[in-house]
Amino acid sequence: MRNLPSDIDADVVIEVSRLIDDAEDLLPLPVHELVKRIRTILQTRLSDQAIEELVVEMASNRGLPMVFDKPAA
Repeated sequence: MRNLPSDIDADVVIEVSRLIDDAEDLLPLPVHELVKRIRTILQTRLSDQAIEELVVEMASNRGLPMVFDKPAA
């Protein structure tokens, strides 16, 4: 994994890791759904895009398939 920027939220990194571990039986990982879950669990100043990038990077490092469909509005 790359060095994280200084403005990254360590709690978000930990939560992303936990959610990916828990969601491995839901493969492919629903990236946007994981972002929504993180938003309901934690308050962070990170943008949705930054959280998505973190989810994608962490799931990619584990070799997990992902789905990027945004939920219907």
